[in-house]
This record gives sequence, C-alpha cells and structure tokens, in this order.
Amino acid sequence: MLGASPKSRKGAPVKLGSMKEAPAAAGGGGGNGGKVPAEEVWEVRPGGMLVQKRGGGGAGDDEPSPNVKPVPTIRVKVKHAGVTHEIYISSEASFGELKKLVAAKTGLHPDDQKVLYKDKERDSKAFLDMAGVKDRSKVVVVEDPEARARRLIEERRNGHLEKAARAVAAVAAEVDKLAPKVAALDASVRKGEKVAENDVVQVTELLMNELLKLDAVVADGDVKAQRRMQVKRVQKYVETLDAVAAKNAVIIRKSSEKAAPKPPPPPQQQQPRHQQQQGPTRWEMFDLLSSLPSTSSASSTTTVSSTASSGAPPTNRLDWML
Repeated sequence: MLGASPKSRKGAPVKLGSMKEAPAAAGGGGGNGGKVPAEEVWEVRPGGMLVQKRGGGGAGDDEPSPNVKPVPTIRVKVKHAGVTHEIYISSEASFGELKKLVAAKTGLHPDDQKVLYKDKERDSKAFLDMAGVKDRSKVVVVEDPEARARRLIEERRNGHLEKAARAVAAVAAEVDKLAPKVAALDASVRKGEKVAENDVVQVTELLMNELLKLDAVVADGDVKAQRRMQVKRVQKYVETLDAVAAKNAVIIRKSSEKAAPKPPPPPQQQQPRHQQQQGPTRWEMFDLLSSLPSTSSASSTTTVSSTASSGAPPTNRLDWML
C-alpha cells in the first residue's frame, strides 16, 4: 500500500534511511511502530504522475531538504576592452546568462559577444561548471563583428516583417468596413431593386485602392500568406460588384421600358387615285390606237399642200403611207 513501508523478512533487516514519526493507522499500527521511511513517501505531480517525494517525508514542502546542498555563487572576472568587471553568478549558470550580465555592465549586446575561457570560445548553451569555471576565474569578452552584422540584418528583416504585418492588418480593417456595403448592394439587386450606380463605382474604387496597397507590401512567411488571403478577398468583392453593376443595368433598362409611353400607330396613307387606278395594258393601248381614225391622209394632204405652196416638187409618199 502506498505510503506504508514494506515488511522486512526475519534475519534480513532492510535499512530504508531516516525514520519519521507518522500517525498510527486505525486498528493498532504496523510492525515498525507507525514510523514511515522518508524514501517511501509519495506525491502526485501536477501532470498526474506518482513519484517518490524528495527530502523529509512528513516535512512541509517549503522547508529545504537537509540532504540538498545550495548552489554556490561564484565571482567571475570578465575583461572587456581593457576593463575588468566582477560578476557574481551561479556556478551552474550557462555562458548565455553570463553574457546577459556582461551586457548590463558593458552595454554590449549579448548576441554580439564572444566569450573566451582558457583561449577557447564557449557556446552560449554551455554551462560554467562543466567548462571548469570556478570562483575568481578570468573570462575575456570581445565583440563579434559577424554576429553583430547577422543581428542587424535579422532586426532589419524583422522590422520589415512587422511593418508589412501592420500594413496588411490596416488593409484588412478597411476591407471589413467595405464588406457590409458590398453585401447590401448585392442583396438589393438580387431582389430586383435598383441601386445607385455611383455607389457601386465608389465602393469598387475603394477596394481597388486597397488592392494597390497590398501589391506594394513585400513580406515572407506568415505575413505573405495573410497578404495573399486579403488579395483574394478583395478580388472576390470586386467581382461581386461587377456582377451587381451588370444586374443593375438590366433592372434600369426594364424599368425605363415600362415607364416610357407607347407611340401611337402611324396613320394609313391613302394612295393617289392615279396610283390606285391601274393603267391600260399593252393590248388595250393597241386596240385604242387601232380604233382611232387614221391621220395619215390628212397629214399627207397637209404636206402636199405645203410643198405646193413652197414650190418644191412633190415627193412620192406612197411607200411611207404603205
């Protein structure tokens, strides 16, 4: 049973460490007189794991264990730019923590420092005690130009990313304000209602301006993905407004056709009488001519008389008359 010590066999006593007094169980205590070994006290960690409790079993959690020695604090002499600084730090600390304390003393950024111990550069993740650093040990810190350049480039890159992220966020906020207007215009034309063309044009221009802002943003990683998402969103709204404009034009045309009065039918024009009466055919004209009296004799008489009066000799007209 957890919290109780196992029974030792006869002739083979088991030494379990220091014993502490514990309240006896009901029904008359165990064979060890109600004492629970310190090593046999268990506890439940926050993750649900059951582990053996460290230190004295019945003592409070805040009391330090007598078996655990405190971590000593050492004094490290750090030399930088000809000046020696004394820094107090835990012997089990890392060189990265030492760099932070040096930065507080010298103003040199921790990422720009190169720590040399025994003429060997030490990694920021290495520990002082593992490297052999003891009390009054001497450490040299110099500036690393390459590390400084990398840090500045990274800061500049992060600055650009932050600026791009702010720009994309600003565009997203403006698009959020225009989205209800697009939805309202689309709903109106779907119901067959006429909307103002100026409203459609104005919202479209505002969306195109936001699209131009997104085109000017240069980003990488997550910011680039957010920019691409906003571009697709704005393009979708612009396409919706184009469809709204087309439907609105149809609605306006239909309403104008219904409102316009129908023109009266044109009056039937009466054709002239000479066009209404059909003229005689060719055969009828021939019959009319044949029924008229011949004027050839009269014309010949007139011709003869005129030639006689003029003194010209008469011309034989028999062939013409025939």
